[in-house]
Amino acid sequence: MDQPRQPPPEGSIKEVVMHDTHAQCAINQTGEHWGSKNGWKTSTRASTTPTKPLQHLLPVLVDIIDQMDQVASLIAAVVHDLDHPGRTNSFLINEGNSLALLYNDTAVLESHHSAMTFQLTGKDDRVNIFKNLERESFQAIRLIIIDMVMATEMTKHFEHLSKFVNCTKIVAKCEEEESLTGISTPDTLSLALSTPENRTLIRRMVIKCADISNPTRPLNLCKDWAIRIANEYFQQTDEEKRLGLPVVMPIFDRKTCSLPKSQTSFYDIFIHDMFDAWDAFCDVPDLMGHLQHNYSYWKDEELKEQERKTEVESIVSDVVGSREQ
Repeated sequence: MDQPRQPPPEGSIKEVVMHDTHAQCAINQTGEHWGSKNGWKTSTRASTTPTKPLQHLLPVLVDIIDQMDQVASLIAAVVHDLDHPGRTNSFLINEGNSLALLYNDTAVLESHHSAMTFQLTGKDDRVNIFKNLERESFQAIRLIIIDMVMATEMTKHFEHLSKFVNCTKIVAKCEEEESLTGISTPDTLSLALSTPENRTLIRRMVIKCADISNPTRPLNLCKDWAIRIANEYFQQTDEEKRLGLPVVMPIFDRKTCSLPKSQTSFYDIFIHDMFDAWDAFCDVPDLMGHLQHNYSYWKDEELKEQERKTEVESIVSDVVGSREQ
């Protein structure tokens, strides 16, 4: 029988949810559900990669998002890859995995991550960081966390980005009016951006920027995690070939993959436009500096790799030509 919900203690939602004992137990419990066999989806990544960028992303939004948004964002960042099997949605669908069957081949992993979050917290009071929330507050924060985790599903990337760019036009309009009139209107801007619809778009972009933030980290960390990501994808390609499944990401064949090329392509397709939009929205010069530096590094490595390839092809051509004479 369900235990009756206890009256919530006094304090802000941040104090109620992030109670030291419950929060630490919850972190330990979720850590057990991050697969250690996966190249990069580990408890280390859960506590560093997605949450670290939030230190840059959340403070600039204090006038727009409230404490519930902030707490939900941190929780969503920690759990957004919870119990990840180290394979993509497409792999699970092609394999006929039980998760794909359960979630009807739709946002399979994202649905699993969010469901697992509330399964874990709901079955053990020791890790239930939501236990002291009033029912209405719990339902509200639950919906926010689920929506944010679901926003990390990459097939919706361009849809989310496009809607966010439209939202940021409010900022541009206010800045234009300010330059014409000389009158600052911060309250008007905050009010326009803090509508429920715009707050949802901003939260989604927060988690998306945090989720694929590796290009905005210092170069040594960026390189390390890029290699881990590539190794996970190599393993998937190996397994697809072994099982006779469609190869979802042929670029990640360990025998032919160009890591620099895979990185620059990822930056060009997904990263630049998204972080340009985020920077225009809230000004994150440190992140953009790392992004530009890392992109230059990968472009240089790509060029060096191409030069080595051209040199080898030239040598082979000369050898073959000399034998034919």
